This record gives sequence, structure tokens and C-alpha cells, in this order.
Amino acid sequence: MLGKVLLLTGGTAELDFVQQYAASMEYQTVVCADSGLNTAYHLGIPVHYFMGDFDSVAPEILEAYKNGEVSGSEKCEWVRYPREKDYVDTQLVIQWILEKRASEIHILGATGGRLDHFLANVNILMLPLKKKVPAYIADPQNRIRLIDGTLQISREELYGKYLSLLPLTTQVTGVTLQGLKYIIKDYTLEVGIARAISNEMDENSDMARIELKSGVLIVVESKDRA
Repeated sequence: MLGKVLLLTGGTAELDFVQQYAASMEYQTVVCADSGLNTAYHLGIPVHYFMGDFDSVAPEILEAYKNGEVSGSEKCEWVRYPREKDYVDTQLVIQWILEKRASEIHILGATGGRLDHFLANVNILMLPLKKKVPAYIADPQNRIRLIDGTLQISREELYGKYLSLLPLTTQVTGVTLQGLKYIIKDYTLEVGIARAISNEMDENSDMARIELKSGVLIVVESKDRA
């Protein structure tokens, strides 16, 4: 089992944020997808596995890891994917992580850069959702997850000031919110209608609760830049 996994992907990542986020959590395994290996190298984060077609990894960094020359990562394992393939590197890596029975996945570097890759990464969160494995995409301003049932978030756990809900499926039925400033009850959220954006914790509440009957919600916890 991989336990709690920190996954560094090939998108744009702010090094200070990655270092801070990694230091704030307890994880058992670090996996790098493609140029996420560059990020790990520059921050000195020990790597257990790295995978990808490696088209965007600095050649000298790739060789150093492959040859066991990076301190703390001497015994890391790696897999090279072909450049022409049916799925993006992040999907292939997450599928592998799930096969190895991860208990939780935190994904960094999945929001910066190309929008097509970002939207693909949000959709890829369906893979751990189906396996009932908690999975999060995080960057300095946002933390994103998918839910298909009840979610409770305490005030202390909330990633930022704002909580927004977007339907991933055509409809999400029976949406009920408690403990938030703006409340809805047994409501149907539909694709194309932004009905549940920028909600906030009620000042008298210590717990936000989201319920739904059917469908899949994108839950975004966010904050403004300092």
C-alpha cells in the first residue's frame, strides 16, 4: 500500500507553495508525473516513484534520478510511457496509484499552465472518486475535490474563505447546504447555471455540510491572493 500520496504533476507549480504544502502534511509516498520530477529535484523532496514520457523533464535531472544519484531518492523506481498514447501522463499515474491502494491523494501542479490539461485533471478526479479514495487538487488559491455524497468541512479545515459548487454531471439533485451563509435545500444544480458560487461559512457555524442525492459535484475551496 502507498498510504497517503503526494503527487507532483507536470503543470506549472510555485515552488514556495509546494514546499509549504508538503511540509504541512504527513504523507507516505511521493510520486512524480513527468516534469513534476523537476519540482521535486529543486525542492529536495525525496521521490519514491516517477513516471511519464519525460518530454519536459530536464535531461540532467532525469539521468540523476535514473542513476540513483539524488540524495534521498537513491532507490526510487520509474516507468517511461510512450510520447504518443491514449491518455495523459497524470491519468496513467493516478490509475497506477489507485492500483497500488493509495489511501488519499494530494495533487500539486495540476492547475497551472494549459487549460485543457487543467480541465482534464478535474475530470480525472473521477477515478479516485469511483474507488472511494479522497483526492485533492491544490494550488496557492484553491483546493478542488469531487463528491457524490455528503461532505462536512469544519471551519478549521476550510482551505480558504470561499466555497463553490459546480455540477460535473448534467444534473446534481437534492443539493442541501447547512452551516453556510447562503443556504439551499433539496435543489437541483444544472450544467450551464452558476448557482452556488462564492459561498462562505456562516459566522455562527463551525461546520459546513453539503448533501446531494445524485450526480457529482466539483467542490472548490478558494481564497483571494494576498
